[in-house]
Amino acid sequence: MKHNKKRNTAFLYECLIKELTRAIVREDKKRQTITKNILKEFFYKGSTLKEELTLYTSLVPEFSRRLLEETKIDYLRSNRKAAFNQQTTLINKINKQLGAGVFSNFVPNYKDLASLGLFFQNTKLEAKKRIILENNLIKLLGRKDKLLTEMKHLDNLEYKTFVSKFNNAYERTLQKEQKELLTNYIVSFSDNGLGLKSFLNEEIGRLKNAVQQRIVEGNDDLNNENFKKVKVKLDKYSQTPINQQMVEEIFYIQDLIAEVTKNGRKD
Repeated sequence: MKHNKKRNTAFLYECLIKELTRAIVREDKKRQTITKNILKEFFYKGSTLKEELTLYTSLVPEFSRRLLEETKIDYLRSNRKAAFNQQTTLINKINKQLGAGVFSNFVPNYKDLASLGLFFQNTKLEAKKRIILENNLIKLLGRKDKLLTEMKHLDNLEYKTFVSKFNNAYERTLQKEQKELLTNYIVSFSDNGLGLKSFLNEEIGRLKNAVQQRIVEGNDDLNNENFKKVKVKLDKYSQTPINQQMVEEIFYIQDLIAEVTKNGRKD
């Protein structure tokens, strides 16, 4: 059974998410913009590929073979020609604007996406192969909780691997809070920003406390004045819509706090 990964909508989506992560870590704003525009163009709510992506993610642990069959029926009833044409346009756009290397991005759950792709795409499998594939999918989805844990671990390993490659550009290792900020920002468009809002609510509070402590403890008038300006900026965030500029500013405030804390320990 041969699987064409470029005709697997979930795989294309995951590759773009990985590419966006790389662009953010590299501070490659041009590539960030291109990748985000492609994601918005092809995966907006109600689009052909967004609806197909939903089919891949609709299978949950509390399912039966019947749900598996019904999901495939929904897949086959969807406009396959429109999906194929959209995939073709998306593949061409990725090749031209980002390069074929995007398709080589590490996708931790690729084997599972490939199994789902084979299940959806192959309508002429002989009975034995079809049953084997269905049984494998049932086992896969039945261990979804464990699978997600394994995938998270792999994601963290992969994230650390390519973040370390760009430490020379940053001249230091990313702080834990910065990694969390980047991760929440990267996936914010897929959950309406709920995860990012929740994280920023706690993180801005932590930064405010850290800045206030520096103001109270500070003996340097110039530094005190600068910290007061940072505090004003942090206070204003509660009245400002979350955008890329805010995320970038918080990223560097995190760096500032980490640096002064490190220097304070040395003293």
